[in-house]
Amino acid sequence: MKEDIRAAIEKAATEYGARADAAKQQRDKELIERQQFEAGYRRRRDDVILPALGALTKILEPHQWTCKISDGEAASTKLEVFRGNMKGASAARPYISFSADAGPMRVTINTVTQTQVVPKATCLLAELTEDLVAKYLLSFFEKLTSEP
Repeated sequence: MKEDIRAAIEKAATEYGARADAAKQQRDKELIERQQFEAGYRRRRDDVILPALGALTKILEPHQWTCKISDGEAASTKLEVFRGNMKGASAARPYISFSADAGPMRVTINTVTQTQVVPKATCLLAELTEDLVAKYLLSFFEKLTSEP
């Protein structure tokens, strides 16, 4: 084989190997970032979200509101709030949920009241503070109680 052809084949193989290595490093980096985000979300869930949902539950239950916290998935926490046979617009019961969305690395907040499916809100994990969670809970409950 001519030396120039051999050199071109060697160069192409080397460049391909370099691109494959770079792609693997990028996938590994993204995996680590996603795992770190999910671990951070679990910490925020345990330290911020669940205590706030528990505090709201303690306030509402003496006023004959039923509150059910669902934390079955590692990446989603849901609070159903209702009285009697109250139904949600697109769900069995009105609720607010906090979900980790690893794709864009954001937390998504969804709310459903008796008559509305409120457009989802998102925030960065670092923005998910006690005050922000409390504001979302207040907004959800005010919407829920303003409906017939």
